[in-house]
Amino acid sequence: MLGRTSGDLQLWAEPDQRSALVAPLEERGRVIEREVMFRVRSGEVQGAILSMVRITLDGEPCIVSLVRDIGAERRAVQQARDTAAALQRTLDLSLDLITTIDAQGRFLTVNAACQRLLGHTPEALIGRPYLDFVHPDDHARSLEGAALLSTVQELTTFQNRYLRRDGSVIWLDWTSVRLPDGVTYAIARDVTEQRAATEELAFLAAIVRASTDAIIGLALDGTVRSWNAGAERMYGYLASEMIGHPITEIVPPELVDEEIQMLARATVGAYTPSIETTRVSRLGHRLPVQLSIAPIFDAQGAVVGISKIAQDISARREAERQILQLNATLQRKLDHLTGLHEIDLSIASSLDLNVTLGLVLDQVLIQVRVDAAAALLLDTQTLTLDYAATRGFQTGSLKGAAVRLGEELEGRVALTRVPEVVDDLRFADASPAARARMDAEGFTALAAVPFIAKGKVLGVLQVLRQQPYEASSDWLETLQTLAGQAAIAIDSAQLFQELERSNLELNLAYQETIEGWARALDLRDKETEGHSRRVTELTVRLCRQLRVSAAELVHVQRGALLHDTGKMGIADAILLKPGPLTPEEWVEMRKHPEYAVELLAPIHFLQSAMDIPHAHHEKWDGTGYPRRLQGAAIPLTARAFAVVDVYDALTNARPYRAAWSRDRALTYIQEQAGTHFDPAIVQTFLALMERDDSGLR
Repeated sequence: MLGRTSGDLQLWAEPDQRSALVAPLEERGRVIEREVMFRVRSGEVQGAILSMVRITLDGEPCIVSLVRDIGAERRAVQQARDTAAALQRTLDLSLDLITTIDAQGRFLTVNAACQRLLGHTPEALIGRPYLDFVHPDDHARSLEGAALLSTVQELTTFQNRYLRRDGSVIWLDWTSVRLPDGVTYAIARDVTEQRAATEELAFLAAIVRASTDAIIGLALDGTVRSWNAGAERMYGYLASEMIGHPITEIVPPELVDEEIQMLARATVGAYTPSIETTRVSRLGHRLPVQLSIAPIFDAQGAVVGISKIAQDISARREAERQILQLNATLQRKLDHLTGLHEIDLSIASSLDLNVTLGLVLDQVLIQVRVDAAAALLLDTQTLTLDYAATRGFQTGSLKGAAVRLGEELEGRVALTRVPEVVDDLRFADASPAARARMDAEGFTALAAVPFIAKGKVLGVLQVLRQQPYEASSDWLETLQTLAGQAAIAIDSAQLFQELERSNLELNLAYQETIEGWARALDLRDKETEGHSRRVTELTVRLCRQLRVSAAELVHVQRGALLHDTGKMGIADAILLKPGPLTPEEWVEMRKHPEYAVELLAPIHFLQSAMDIPHAHHEKWDGTGYPRRLQGAAIPLTARAFAVVDVYDALTNARPYRAAWSRDRALTYIQEQAGTHFDPAIVQTFLALMERDDSGLR
C-alpha cells in the first residue's frame, strides 16, 4: 500500500466525492466527518466516514486521513428501522388507539386506529396537542389525569370524551404511564357503546328503584333474586328478608298452585298477561294486585330467570267500588226522575184518576223496590180511606176495604200527616182484621206516607214487603217524593173530575134553558107547538149523516132549538094573525132572523149556534132572506135545517091548511132541489127518510 496513491488503488467509488473534498481541505486545512463511498479490495463498495487534516511532516506537506467504516452501523440502523416498521405495522393492526405524547402534551406517535376511532389520519394528529381533540367539557378532567401521571409514574386509567372529525363524540378508556423523560405512553379503547349500555342499565336500575310497583326478579326455582323498594313498600318485607326465599311466602295458600303454574310457564318462555289476584303483606293483610309475569332471556335466548311486576290496586278497587256505588245512586236518581217524569206526563196527558194511580203505583214498585203498593183516597164525607188502586196484592183481600181516619197505621198517617215505617208487622199496632189481611198476603213490613197537595190531605200511599228491612233516609225521601208528585196528580184528576161534573151540570142547565125558550116560543105560536123539538131531533140526525162532528152537533142542536128566537121581536098581531099576511107584514116577519142574531149574539156560548137562526130561510138559488146567500155560501147546517124545517111545516096541520102526506112532502122537497134546497143534502135527507120507512134509524 505504501507509496501508492488512492488513484492507483482506485479507492474512490465515486471520484466526484474526492474532488468535492479538495476545495474545503485547501481552504480550511481540514475536512471533518464526510460520508464517502470506497471500493474495497474485493471490489465491493462500502460507506465510510472520512476526516482529513493537512500537516507538515519533515517539511513535507502531508494529509492525515481518518477513515471509519460505517457498514456495520448502517446495517444496525437499517435493522432498527425494519424492526420499528414491523412494530408500527403490528401497532396499526390494533383496534385500540396507541400513542405517545411528549411532555408538552403533543402527539409524538399515533397508530392507524386513530383514523377509525377519531376520523383523523396519524399525520393529522402528530405534533398537535391532544387537548385540541378532547371534548371541551372534559378538558379539566383530562388535565387532572395528566397531572396524576406525573406524580405516580405508574399505570393509571381514566375515561374522557373526544370529538371525532365529523363532530360526533366518542368515549375513550385510557391506560397510561409517563416515563422519567416526560414521554407518556397510552392506549385508548372505544367504550362509547359500553358507556351507553352502562348508562342504560343504570337508568333502568333507577327506574326499578324509584318505581312504586313491586318489581321482583326470581330464579328459575322461584326463589327471590331481586326485590326493589316498591316491593318493600307494598309487602312490608325488606330485600334482605326476601332474597333467597321462595316467592310463595307472599301468596295466599289457596293461590299457591296457581302461582306455581304461572312460574312453570315462565320457565319455558311463556308470558302471563296482566291479571288481578291477591297477595299477603308482612302484616297478614290481603292486597289486591295487578300482576304480570315474564321470562328473562340471556343473549343466547335461554330462559335464565323470571320477572314479576305487581301493582297495588287497593285504591283502584276502592275507586271502582265508589264508582259503582255512585253509578247505582245516579241510576236510582235517574229512575226516580224518570218516574216523576212519567207521573208528570200522566198529569199532562190523562186526567183519568184510575190511570194516574196505576202509573204511580207501578213507579213505586220499581223505585223503592217493594212487593206491593196501594193508594188510599180520603172520602171527606165518610172520613174513611178507601183503597182506590193496588199493585202486587194476590188474594183480593183489600177489595172494598176501608180504613177510618185516625185508625190503623194508614189512618194515623192521614191524620198526623207524618210518615210511618214498620220494619216488622209482628210488633205493629194493628187490628185483627188488618193483621189477617197482611198475613194472608205474606207481608212482614209496611210503610205509609200521606198524599198532600196544596196543604190538604188527599189520602195515603201504602207500600209493603215480604221481608223485613230497614228503611234508609234516601229510601223514605224517594217514597215521599213519589207520594208528593202523586198527590199533585190526584189533586189535578179530582179537580178535573169536579170541573167536569160542574161543566156537565152547567151544560145541562144551558140545555134545559134553551129547551125552555123553545117551548115558550111554541106556546106563543100555537101553530108551531112541538115544532122546535121535532126539527131539532131530525136536523141532528141529518147532520150526523152529513158527517158533521160530534162537537159541532151540540151547536146544531142549540141552533135548531133557537131557530125562531127572532120571532120574539115580532108583534103578536103579525105572529098570531090567523089569515095570510100582507106584504108589509111579510117584510116585518122576514126580519126575525136578524132579531135572532141581535138576541143571541151577546150570549158567548151560543155564538157557534148562530148559523141556523140566522140563515135557515136562505135559498140555494139566492132568493132567500135576510142576506140572499147562494149555494155553498149558506152554512151547511143552515142548508140542512132548511130542508127539515120545510118538511116539518108541510107534514103538520096549520089553521089555514091541512097537513101534507109524507110522500107528498118528500116529493115537494125533491122538486125544490137546486132552487130552494142544496141537491146533495136533499139526496141525503131522502135516503134518511127511506131508512126510517124500512125501520132503520
